[in-house]
Amino acid sequence: MEKAKIDVAVLLLFFARPEQTAKVFEQIKIARPSKLFLYQDGAREGRTDDVAGVKACRKIVENIDWECEVHRMYQEKNYGCDPSEYISQKWMFSIVDKGIILEDDDVPSQSFFPFCKELLDKYEYDNRIAMICGMNHMDQVDIDGDYFFCRKHGPIWGWATWRRFVDMWDPKYNFLDNERDITNLFSSGELWNKRLETYLKHKATGIEHYEDFVSSTRIFNSMLAIIPSKNLISNIGIAAVSTHSTSNINDLPPKLRRILFKPTFEYDFPLKHPLNVVDDVENSRKIDATMRAGLYEKLYLLYRRVWNFLCKKK
Repeated sequence: MEKAKIDVAVLLLFFARPEQTAKVFEQIKIARPSKLFLYQDGAREGRTDDVAGVKACRKIVENIDWECEVHRMYQEKNYGCDPSEYISQKWMFSIVDKGIILEDDDVPSQSFFPFCKELLDKYEYDNRIAMICGMNHMDQVDIDGDYFFCRKHGPIWGWATWRRFVDMWDPKYNFLDNERDITNLFSSGELWNKRLETYLKHKATGIEHYEDFVSSTRIFNSMLAIIPSKNLISNIGIAAVSTHSTSNINDLPPKLRRILFKPTFEYDFPLKHPLNVVDDVENSRKIDATMRAGLYEKLYLLYRRVWNFLCKKK
């Protein structure tokens, strides 16, 4: 059995999608991290296809052919994506101080692992930095350095962070009680109605939504994300049992389709670091342009929904 190749903890969240899980785990096997955390949600009640998928995925991830410290949390019942994301990440960071998070549809390039490792070490005690992202929505950007800092955006399709950040999360949504802060954030453009509505809606469910805690902790503490100058993650989440999206890529607006199945790139190491820790407003605006749905995209999505409705009527 080969020794671990990189001293970093990796959390893999998976469920019942063996095809996607196999692609992600193959990259983890090549990277050979020193610590491996495996979290699997349980099958949904009455879903025999889930039972088969859960077993198939578990067989894939148990094929560990290198020396590493393995931690497992396999759920007997189905919790759903939320709160599973929250449960799994709090679990890992109760054991380690820093680590990488991958879901079963986040296929990383090999450079993703040393990229995260180097920056986890470099910024471990820098409270200005909340997270290290693997995805660059623009594929590549021409900058003087191998990554940039961003206050507004922080893709969570393959990322890394520290216990210090996870410990700041507010699962009770107490941050919503501070009207003065919310007013100030609205006026500064850091917070907007749609996001606030999402927080209020999720709070009412009583379920921990980790994406809310990632974004709110950053917003209310003016924290930055690190984004690579070259994309390191390809999201392959369009599938019949995909958690976050449709099973048909044609149902998505063109701009959203462009950030799925993206090409990934490799880096030369060590990384070239930016001179200063400053929010890159120019690239943040470019991400806005990539993600914003214009009139054409909205009309296209409406067309797809009408088409699907008519097809079901036939």
